[in-house]
Amino acid sequence: MAIYANPKPAKLVEVKKQKEVSVYKYSVLDEQLQANAIRSLRSLIAHLKSTPSLTSHEPILLVIDTKEPTAKATELVPRIVPVYNALEKPINQKILLITKDPVMTYKGPITEKGSKTENLFHDIMCFKKLKAMSKNNKLMTKLYHENDLVVVDHRVHRLLPTFLSKSIFYKSGQKIPLMIQMARPDPDAKLVKSKKSNKLKDERVEPSYIYKQISSICKNTKFIPSTGNCLTIVIGYSDFKVEKLVENIDCILNYLTDSQFKPVGGIIKKGFKGIDDLHVRTKDSVALPILEKGSN
Repeated sequence: MAIYANPKPAKLVEVKKQKEVSVYKYSVLDEQLQANAIRSLRSLIAHLKSTPSLTSHEPILLVIDTKEPTAKATELVPRIVPVYNALEKPINQKILLITKDPVMTYKGPITEKGSKTENLFHDIMCFKKLKAMSKNNKLMTKLYHENDLVVVDHRVHRLLPTFLSKSIFYKSGQKIPLMIQMARPDPDAKLVKSKKSNKLKDERVEPSYIYKQISSICKNTKFIPSTGNCLTIVIGYSDFKVEKLVENIDCILNYLTDSQFKPVGGIIKKGFKGIDDLHVRTKDSVALPILEKGSN
């Protein structure tokens, strides 16, 4: 009688599931314009690398010349443009938060240990303090350089231009304060009476919702509609891969030219045909072409 050895147990082989790599689908830039963008961006980044005085994380700007203005009157509120490749993360940014008064109503829950926003902000100050500081140009310049981003409670944001419109924050165009909400909008929210009046106020603070808004602001880019014929928008930084910068250009153009994104986007009349020129540059460099007048 034949004797058979017990078969060896099958060796378990762990198969790691490969992460699917999503491929960006272009909506606006055709192959020729993609090639133009790649060529100009490579030249621009090569120039930056050969300039020792510049950092390796210089903002790259897309300059859009439009046939018609994108705003009928002066606007001072930045609009967020979603991009495919994230620009920044909150952890890498020094963020200043301006709240309603009194500041501790909001600062306490925001900085509470274990909250999503515990270490999110570089500084938190009330609206009245900012207004008082605005009378001193040196203090405002110091505040500007100490912070990468300024966000303001939407209930006081509209008041900023009355005393900040001539400050470095608005003149530079790079750090114009953005609007956020302290809590998710809720028609059934519990309101409390003010100590100084009988007015009912919404003093809710939701750290997770605040963090979500800040993450979106840091990840995406922004612009302000112009009464002129030029828009300048950050597409990324000099240490980004060129392909990612081109993808972000396409995202931005799609958002600004497609009417489905109105009223925030879709502001360029006649869509892509409403654009005369497209260039890329840094704040100090010459502009290199992607699309030039007469070719669109």
